[in-house]
Amino acid sequence: MAQLVYSTRLAQLCAATGVETVFIPEQLWDSPLTEAFDDAEGNIATADGIAEIAFNIVATGTADGAVMAAAGYRHAGGPPAAVVLDASSDFLGSLNKIGQAVRDKLSMVIILVEPEDSFNGVRANWAGLITGVGAVAVPAGEAENISQAMVDVIDGLNKQLPAVLQVDPENLSAEITDEAEPQFEAPRTGAVPQTSQVVRAAKTLAQARWPLIIAGRGARHAKSAIVSLADATGALLATTTGAHGLLEDQAFNIGTLGKISTPTTAELARGADVIVVFGAALDDWTTRDGKLINPSAAIIQVDTSPWAVGRFSPVSQSMIADAQAVATALEVETSKLIAEPKTGYRTEHTLEQLKTKYWNSRPIPEHQLREDTVDPRAFLERLEEVLPTERTVVVDQSAQAGYATSYLRVRDHKGYMFFPSGAVEAGMGASIARDDRTIVVVTHQSGLMDSLSDFRAAVDYLQRGALVVFQQEAPVAELARYYGLPVHEITSLEQLNEEMFESGVVVLAVQQH
Repeated sequence: MAQLVYSTRLAQLCAATGVETVFIPEQLWDSPLTEAFDDAEGNIATADGIAEIAFNIVATGTADGAVMAAAGYRHAGGPPAAVVLDASSDFLGSLNKIGQAVRDKLSMVIILVEPEDSFNGVRANWAGLITGVGAVAVPAGEAENISQAMVDVIDGLNKQLPAVLQVDPENLSAEITDEAEPQFEAPRTGAVPQTSQVVRAAKTLAQARWPLIIAGRGARHAKSAIVSLADATGALLATTTGAHGLLEDQAFNIGTLGKISTPTTAELARGADVIVVFGAALDDWTTRDGKLINPSAAIIQVDTSPWAVGRFSPVSQSMIADAQAVATALEVETSKLIAEPKTGYRTEHTLEQLKTKYWNSRPIPEHQLREDTVDPRAFLERLEEVLPTERTVVVDQSAQAGYATSYLRVRDHKGYMFFPSGAVEAGMGASIARDDRTIVVVTHQSGLMDSLSDFRAAVDYLQRGALVVFQQEAPVAELARYYGLPVHEITSLEQLNEEMFESGVVVLAVQQH
């Protein structure tokens, strides 16, 4: 093949994996890799056919911001993005963000430029650090082996994991004169459940009077199969916070299980006699320390990881297999045992109960409202009324932001994101992936201050949305004004109206005492 510079070939191969957007932190804006992505052109063969190479280069302030923006981009429905990082600059801090992406099953290509063997006198085991947070480590090796390395990267993406390509900086400007032909493993089928386990679970589910199916983060790809199984067995549906929004269009979805569950959701969940759990850990937060689960209920847990089964809650049966494969197989087996679709909980009475499955369908007690501050629940309830329907809600772990999960409705699971930190940067990435939706980031002033280094980039790339900041002090408003954003210091619910969200980005600084 014609001689190519290594960095150019790497950009071409990223395009072949489906990468369209590349997030690059400030310290690497002038690097050979940035130039290679910026100058890349021509056509490349992809899984979907021949595609033109044309990358959208997104400049962030920090390495953490690049990873979080890529996570938000992926979560909102964008294809896997590429992130360029330098191991000698804040990479150890970025590992935590990569670990978040692992937890959320957000695949992305991370190109890690490694320093010399000894870095500040320490010989780092970069591959060990990467695999330690659950990501896939792929040493790039010699320049002529880059195609084989990208095959291994694709294998990581297929597992819904961040794949970190470890690149030797000396190779970036090297010419590839004889690229090695990559070797491919034999195609592998998905995790298929054992027939005996499916038959046993089907019998249990067919005998259930009040079945409940719970979908978690690991079942977001299996919605249609899970809904069909629920329709056939008369089961109610619920999600964990990790899959919040997945089943919003289902009439018999009882809402989100967890410490934010309403009394209606809690009552219906506790009444279930058989519970099938797809891709969820059933930890103490989700089960409200066990109070949302009937202690006599039979629990059937489905997960691709054997370590997840029974880790937090004891189970009656388990299947280590893919959620979609199990749901499809269970529907086939239960249909042999059930002459016609069961009613179960699916009654008009249940539909009447479900009118109060959201907190904003319940009035806030008067004695809990204070006159000297804006109650976050009342604020979010009013915000729900005036926001555009097409929206993506991004929240962090601050107490006030937690209310947003309960009070702001979303259309699907791609319209809701929770990140312990980095919500502003994730909102930036989500905006790039879905410019047809209003991005609503809900955080506390500390969350905004943590994003200062990436705030300029976030302002540049956010298309349309609202940055909701619960604050005690003025600096939040002054910071936003410095960057030219319209700021509304909310002291009364009457200030909120639909016109605020028609274009651009608006900052809502909610005064708290």
